[in-house]
Amino acid sequence: MLLAGFQALTHLEIWAAQFDSVSHLVQLVCSKPLLQILSLDDLGWEDPSFETPGPPVPRALHSLRLSQCYKRDILDWLASYDSLPPLHHIQLGSVYPEDTHSIGRFLKRLGPDLSTLQLEFSSLDAGGDAEDFCAHVDLAHNVDLHTIILDKFISSAYQFSSAVGWIPQLLSQTPGITEVSFGVAIRDIRDLHPQEDPIDWGALDRLFCHPRFTQLQTLHFWISGIINLESVSSVITRCLPGSNQRRLLRFHRGTPRIVEQVE
Repeated sequence: MLLAGFQALTHLEIWAAQFDSVSHLVQLVCSKPLLQILSLDDLGWEDPSFETPGPPVPRALHSLRLSQCYKRDILDWLASYDSLPPLHHIQLGSVYPEDTHSIGRFLKRLGPDLSTLQLEFSSLDAGGDAEDFCAHVDLAHNVDLHTIILDKFISSAYQFSSAVGWIPQLLSQTPGITEVSFGVAIRDIRDLHPQEDPIDWGALDRLFCHPRFTQLQTLHFWISGIINLESVSSVITRCLPGSNQRRLLRFHRGTPRIVEQVE
């Protein structure tokens, strides 16, 4: 009934479910031929294998959100097709080292189709998530990527920051970028200048003011947590004087997100 019904469905969100195999999930997704937006959150399965070739993937699929699931299995399944759907918007949630090879291969296959990418790192230490991502993912293949959203760019809860330079390294691959959004979740204004692993604001400012980044129009900072918005914006503005001079900086209350639209 679930496979045969809802044939006109364009937006499918599957949350908190366990499948015997990823193939069962694939069958459900592919049973909706008009699907445009797919969101998978808090899923699991015992068997990661899938049939090749699998059932036809919905050709109108343009937005994909993966959170708390085996991202490598989903991306490897999609990459197994000779022709990919035109996925323009991808949300990866928190990135883990074991998924980065598959992410790199998949984004390379997408090439110019990708226009918006959202992700977050739970470790920016040497050998952590960000280092693995930068080692295995080359965004230079995504020449039409215009928006990057970095959730938890600075987070008091996880006690990490952009200190070690992985964020500048990642963004340096995307000179055609027009918009970058950063999530800032802090409890105290001093978290913008942590004593351990201080944030290299200077490297970020030099990057955003580099002549290669002539298309960059806006740097959004989304502020959450029990902190005054004006206080945070004042400090970050002083940390990024060149970006401020270019009138790139925008400050908002809340968390960054992709606004998904069914066409």
